[in-house]
Amino acid sequence: MRATFLLLIFSFCLYPMIKAQTIYVDSSNNTGNEDGTLEHPYNTIKEGINAASIGYQLMIKTGTYIPDDSWSGNDHTLFLKAGIKLIGEGTDKTIIQGIVVDQENSNLSIGLEKLRFDEFYFTRGTHAGPFVDMNIIKDCSTDYIDLPFGAGIPSNDTTPGPNYGFLIENNDLGTEGIIDFKQGAGISNLTVKNNSCGYIYLKSGGGYTYLIDNNDIQYSIADKSATNTTTISNNRIANGGIDDKSGGNQYGVEDEIIENNTITADENSPAFIDEDYKAGIQAKSRSVTIRNNTITCTGNVSGIRSSAGAPMHILNNTITLSEVQSPAPDPYESTSGIFNYSGWGKVSGNKITGGNMGYYSKAGTVEFSNNTIINAFTGFYSIGAEKVHHNSISNCKANGLILDGIRGPVFSNMITNNGGSGILVMRAPVDLGSGTDSCPGLNVITGNGNYDLYIMANSSTYPVINARYNVWDHMDTLEIMQQDIRDGNDSTGLVRVDFTPCSGLGVPESEGNTHVEIFPNPASDFCNVSLYTGSVDQFCITILNIFQQKAGIVLEKNCYPGLNEIPINLTSLISGIYLCRIQSKSFCETKLLVIQY
Repeated sequence: MRATFLLLIFSFCLYPMIKAQTIYVDSSNNTGNEDGTLEHPYNTIKEGINAASIGYQLMIKTGTYIPDDSWSGNDHTLFLKAGIKLIGEGTDKTIIQGIVVDQENSNLSIGLEKLRFDEFYFTRGTHAGPFVDMNIIKDCSTDYIDLPFGAGIPSNDTTPGPNYGFLIENNDLGTEGIIDFKQGAGISNLTVKNNSCGYIYLKSGGGYTYLIDNNDIQYSIADKSATNTTTISNNRIANGGIDDKSGGNQYGVEDEIIENNTITADENSPAFIDEDYKAGIQAKSRSVTIRNNTITCTGNVSGIRSSAGAPMHILNNTITLSEVQSPAPDPYESTSGIFNYSGWGKVSGNKITGGNMGYYSKAGTVEFSNNTIINAFTGFYSIGAEKVHHNSISNCKANGLILDGIRGPVFSNMITNNGGSGILVMRAPVDLGSGTDSCPGLNVITGNGNYDLYIMANSSTYPVINARYNVWDHMDTLEIMQQDIRDGNDSTGLVRVDFTPCSGLGVPESEGNTHVEIFPNPASDFCNVSLYTGSVDQFCITILNIFQQKAGIVLEKNCYPGLNEIPINLTSLISGIYLCRIQSKSFCETKLLVIQY
């Protein structure tokens, strides 16, 4: 036993110093003269493997090679030898008509390049290492890559040690082929990139660093592994999605990243056969960050469905769903741009188009900010605990925001041109301006088919909802009360609304014979300031950013007598509410300016 161990150590130490030597294999050599040289190649791969030593490579010429060993019921099996590499002349030239198996107990790597074979199995057991090189499968064509190798030997009672690393790169497995990791726990890098296949499955134990990058996948990436550091990035999924049910990390560490993927998902995709709910990305992991993905769904498919733990971040995704014409009986079952049933985290910067619900939430403490929702049936429905600010929700067929127990605060949102109400409040309390959460209000709630604010809440505990300093369809207080807000003043028993519109912010009125108009308003790239005054003074137009996250002057323009229509370029400004102040020595007038893209 001691002699065997010493020999193993000697072999490992010698391995990096051995200069790679080449053995040639050519199935067309029928001369009977075989020694593995270029002039006299072996005519079977098995002969070449038997003659190879550690560090050798087999150059396998064009031909079809039929292995003659048996493994797991397959009579055409080629067994590999650790520490050697097999290189063909191309997947359409060097063809192994059978399966390839590595089951040696070794710390040395293998390599397969430019070969066609039916399937590959790496079934090595537990090994203490150390491990010098990654195993490489590159530029090959096959139907199945299966990696059920053993766990790393624990370095203490709980932590697994290192084991076999893998680089699986630029292989063609067709539209139904599978890359399948299902090894025990261990520590190594496992990289899968630039491949074409049907499915990638991660079913391993914990401890690994996975990179699944830039693959063309027909149906699905499914991560059902334990706690690993995993990045799923830059992949293109033709008809299916990403199913994340991994362990993740419960201590606030972002170790499960899904980013920059392009996903197209149809409700009839084979990837959804066993799923209760269909989604471009489904996250049921302990924690996850989902960012910068482009997801296009058709039929009864949501964009992102998350019932993950925490942290759970959904950032800067573009999600397009099929538009619907009628509401679903149960929002939980309907299509959502983002369905959020998670712990704490942030949902920010997403653009959602279509679907029954743009955003549906029963989440814990989450910040919902800087999102755009358009053309959904209902824009936003939450029973969660979000802080909702700086979002744009428009052109939805029904209501813009439904607040069903959410406490807010809700501020600085653009809720415009929706078919139903702008904001529907089903339960109190909620802070829409100057309430217990010190909410600044500043929501633009205009152009909606029903009331700007529709109260359905009935509460003796919270008889008043604060909604001060918002922008309504009307400016006059009585008109706002009668036409823009439905509350306890309109129906007995409902909660009343305490509101003060933006026009009551103490903006200085004009002096003298002046009149100022801004059109269009809301504006996007440009607006015109029309000024009618008898003043001959030089005057200044100042646009003040007081309602955004960073206050201050954002644009200033000096003008001169004789001008009565001044074009203003707004392209440097983001969507939001601004004050436009026109001022000279003799007058000052301030108007509200809404910029909306």
